[in-house]
Amino acid sequence: MEVGKWFQHKALPLTALFILGMMPLAVAEEVQETLALQQVVETAVKNNPAVIESQKRWEEKQARIPLAKAWPNPQFGIMKDDIPNGTLNPFDAMMTEYTFTQDIMNPSKLKAMGKMAGSDAEMAKANYQDKQMEVYATAKTAYYDLLYADKALEIGKENQQLMGQLVQIAQVNYSTGMVPLQDTLRAQTEFSKMTTDLLSMASMSAVAKAKVNTVIGRKADSPLAVKEEFSAPPPNFDLTKLQIEAQAGKPAVLGMEQQVEMAKNGVELAKKQQLPDYQISIGYKDRKQTMMDTAPDTWKMEVMVMLPIWQGKNKAEIKSAGAGLDAAQASLINMQNMTDLDLQMALTEAQSAWRQIDLYKNTVIPQAEQTYQAGVVSYTNGKVDFMAVLDSLNALRNVRLDYYKARVNYEKAVANLEKAVGKPLFSSGTQP
Repeated sequence: MEVGKWFQHKALPLTALFILGMMPLAVAEEVQETLALQQVVETAVKNNPAVIESQKRWEEKQARIPLAKAWPNPQFGIMKDDIPNGTLNPFDAMMTEYTFTQDIMNPSKLKAMGKMAGSDAEMAKANYQDKQMEVYATAKTAYYDLLYADKALEIGKENQQLMGQLVQIAQVNYSTGMVPLQDTLRAQTEFSKMTTDLLSMASMSAVAKAKVNTVIGRKADSPLAVKEEFSAPPPNFDLTKLQIEAQAGKPAVLGMEQQVEMAKNGVELAKKQQLPDYQISIGYKDRKQTMMDTAPDTWKMEVMVMLPIWQGKNKAEIKSAGAGLDAAQASLINMQNMTDLDLQMALTEAQSAWRQIDLYKNTVIPQAEQTYQAGVVSYTNGKVDFMAVLDSLNALRNVRLDYYKARVNYEKAVANLEKAVGKPLFSSGTQP
């Protein structure tokens, strides 16, 4: 026998009907879009500004790879020489020299710089994928927070309806002299307090709704409702297998591995700085022919070598790059250790929530329902006082909320587990 049906034949007091009737009016005024879990997650991963930003950062890094391997732009110069004294007119110059100059970086340096840019782009890609998983988990968490807030409001309304029935029973018992006036007053006071609680729950629901809107890239006050969906499977996960998958494929770990690779290329580039760079220059001298000067036009070619002779500078660059490599390797180890810790914590939370779900569903809630129903019957017959019934009503409300909270916590723990692994763990269509 479901809670709330025991007194369906009773009529609520006029005050109860008025207060309960006013509660849904604000919601009814708005046309709300109802989203399923899959829609929330897919919209978040697609439209969340943080995801879009990280995607564009990745595209930016990819576009910079050719730039890192490219030669510097060449230089073209025009020089007017032998301008007669007394004038600054360049067209009176006796000679015009055209020069084309190209700086050529050592090819091995360009290769190392290209590798560094490639690793940097791979890091940006990993950060983009990690941001997708972060938003994926955040969207799930926000979705289930909203579910819980709505369920708390629903249970609160049902509890107030039951309280309205107790108000009527107290009034009947008082009129027959079975209970003192204090019971009726206490019942009415508790009913009014529940109205205040409902207002707080409505505010909690509004905040949770704003969080869902924000994570999916919409204005916080956009009309929104969500369908109830609990899609996570039982927590029959193999921790060792999850750890192997996370270390091999989690975007955050892959990003740190690329940071190590980039640091290695940095060490290689620092060593290559001991190699010379070059500059080639080609010039053409156009002479103005006069009776006094009949020299022909000529070409000029020049090759310059930039010698890295300051060994102190080179050694400092190598030492600095080596320290950067050591730091990157330490960060990678720390990321791997933190990944294992996150997996252990999320799996423990999921298993704990799953056990609570079973306990509440099969033991605690049936016992609380029976206690409440027996208390109401006993109070109607004048065998127990009002406080005993009130305590059983509050206990029933709390265990129903705790049961739903356990279900929500389990789904959130699984979302954190997926985030720790770096990918969805089951096929539900809700994947980034």
